[in-house]
Amino acid sequence: MLEQTLSPTHAPRRFDDTRAALPKLAGLATAAPAQTLDQRQMLELLGLADDPFAQAIFTRCGVQRRHLDLTPELLRQTLQARSALSERRSLGLAEEAIAQLDFDPAEIGVVVSASLGSFGTPTLAHRLVDRLGLPADVDKYHVIGVGCASAVPLLRLAGQALRDRPGQRALVVAAEYMSGILTPVDPAVDEKVKTVGSSLFGDGAAAALLTYEGAGPEPATLPTIAATAVHQIPGSLADVKSVMTAGDSQVQMSKALPIYARTQLAQLIDAFLARHGLTRSAIDHWPVHPGGRGILEGIQAGVGLTEHDTEASAAVLAEYGNVGTPSAFFVLDELTARRAPRPGQHGLMVTIGPGVTVGLALLRW
Repeated sequence: MLEQTLSPTHAPRRFDDTRAALPKLAGLATAAPAQTLDQRQMLELLGLADDPFAQAIFTRCGVQRRHLDLTPELLRQTLQARSALSERRSLGLAEEAIAQLDFDPAEIGVVVSASLGSFGTPTLAHRLVDRLGLPADVDKYHVIGVGCASAVPLLRLAGQALRDRPGQRALVVAAEYMSGILTPVDPAVDEKVKTVGSSLFGDGAAAALLTYEGAGPEPATLPTIAATAVHQIPGSLADVKSVMTAGDSQVQMSKALPIYARTQLAQLIDAFLARHGLTRSAIDHWPVHPGGRGILEGIQAGVGLTEHDTEASAAVLAEYGNVGTPSAFFVLDELTARRAPRPGQHGLMVTIGPGVTVGLALLRW
């Protein structure tokens, strides 16, 4: 069961109280299109170059450039006409990320994939099994619609499934092709919330290998997944949603998201950490979701973090934008490169996505 409401009534359990093996990241890689578009170019492409509101939003959202396949020709196509390209490019980006990992296909026992939208059938997981020549009895799962909150439930699901495959590894893949659903914006017709969403999103994919402690060589640079939990904020379903019609699509993010980050996140984090005998002061690294500048500032204010704590998230946001499903993996990869976490240190991955769902993953190096 993926959903777990956090509650401080659970008896605290320190890591030292158990010697049970924990899932551990054994590889992590990301990929994005070669083409980059800065915010000025995006304003022009989306028809917003002369709109003062859009100019202000695109300037202050924290994004400097994005890796996107977007072109005027692609924007003129209908969403349906783009669907085949979206599937091919999502699969291609996923394979680019996977190609950077070192593994024997025969070792893979679980494949968990995710994207904001549906591939239909066969799923991304099925296609990867075929393309990579993985064993025919691999467990396959594809998760849709979880969006920016995906990293935590994906790791949780993969870790649970891997318990039934001793000695094997799980391949976790998150791919997003926002070029397939971004559409021009007409300031005279469209609500401003579409402009806000259009300022943020980029294309990208991430791939991770998951194993269990003691199952084989384990890179010290990557953490163990010590604990995970997800929490859906009541009454928040309308605050993050995708809206699609025959000729238009948009991801709507309400002004409530930074407020949730500022007012509700700390108590969720404190309750989660207390169950494991920890407090916020024990956390050395904070790979938090780069949903936008407002969300990052809300997390900083609510949780008591500094710009230094969230610098990896801000760097990913500036270079790639919000890449949705794989976002938190991009941040963890950036944080690992910047900080080189040391053995014994802790991290807390925080994701925020549709639902509104908060994902928490306690990491230990």
